[in-house]
Amino acid sequence: MRHESKFAAWIRSGGNSVFVLPLGSDRAPDGKFSVVPDRLLDSIIDDALATSLARLNGFLPAGVSIDITSVDLTAIRDQLRSSVADRLTETGVAVNANDPVINAILARYVEALSGFFQRDALRLENYVWRSADDRRVRAAHAANDDQVFAWSAPPAGGHSGQDWNCRCTAEPLLDPQAIPEGAVCNILSADRLSVVFPEAPENKLAEIAKELDLRVVSGQLDTRERLVHFLAQMRQEAGSSARLVEGFNYSVRGLIATYRYFRENPDDAERFGRTEGHPADQVSIANLALANRNGNGDAASGDGWTFRGRGLFQPTGRANYREFTVWHENNLGGGIDFEADPDRAAEPVYAVRSAVFFWLERGLAAFADQGLTDNATDAITERVNRDTDSYGERRQHMASIRDVGQFDGICRFSVSRPRFEDAK
Repeated sequence: MRHESKFAAWIRSGGNSVFVLPLGSDRAPDGKFSVVPDRLLDSIIDDALATSLARLNGFLPAGVSIDITSVDLTAIRDQLRSSVADRLTETGVAVNANDPVINAILARYVEALSGFFQRDALRLENYVWRSADDRRVRAAHAANDDQVFAWSAPPAGGHSGQDWNCRCTAEPLLDPQAIPEGAVCNILSADRLSVVFPEAPENKLAEIAKELDLRVVSGQLDTRERLVHFLAQMRQEAGSSARLVEGFNYSVRGLIATYRYFRENPDDAERFGRTEGHPADQVSIANLALANRNGNGDAASGDGWTFRGRGLFQPTGRANYREFTVWHENNLGGGIDFEADPDRAAEPVYAVRSAVFFWLERGLAAFADQGLTDNATDAITERVNRDTDSYGERRQHMASIRDVGQFDGICRFSVSRPRFEDAK
């Protein structure tokens, strides 16, 4: 995984502690700041966690992950953090992703974490020693290759991976039918999301699921209640196909029922709404219906169409696009101006992120925590779209997603990018 190493990037990320900065030759040669920025150091050690988890997940049935929250990783996290920090302080370099000592440290801890997960989560008693099949493997390690060892009785020299630069791993002896309760959790996947969006293409759902996984913790989607409520609102806003751009293909009757402007101007509803004689004029409908709302200009400005709903919560209006831009830059970076380039908000990654922004900015997780009930759903709906006539539909979506059970055991951390701080 690539790590930031520039001072500017560190400052933008809001780094704390101090930045490692060797002084010039006109100063004492050993004079320098030490201590690596905490956030960057944590990113480095999280690489070991991600590598170990990904490797072991490959031995599990599809769609599940080892539950890192079931294992106490405090001690091993502190050891790993200290080892990497000591090396970075020793070299006087903030980050060098190719430093051989750091890579050796991470490799050892990948194996140590693997052992933790096998013993404490999966409760395995034995493993198979696997070595790289080349001349660089030490004779003692080659002798252990393909042999079965008990975690309670390590071979001479220690378990696989404990020696420095041991090019070996501990392959779990795992019976997929006998995984202990609580040892694994469910991965957010396109298959699971298909129960929410049954008409959406699989590739779109895969992109949405990947980004949702990354936002499980930071987006406050880390309980069954929160995730189900979030998906229920998303289902209503984006429809069964997970459409990422709002449509305005309204009939005359639909316009009058949905928008105040057209109730007050029924002639315009007849003119622009869909009839047997002509299709809907969607651009004009959007510009008239959304004029002078949420930061938009009047109908002539074209803001209604330009800033129509995009993303999975379909926020509308110039002001919402501007607020999302600020939030996105402060929290995720990237330099994207969604007000200047609103179509970017319809890309699956940003469609998820704008929904998370909306969820967080309106404090909706607190209402979800009240339970998977109609009252909680109504409270969330009121803050998503107060004047909607879809309260009943949103309650039905919540109940359907709740009852199908696909999201009962979703991992409370990002499987793609796990962090030690989330393993608790």
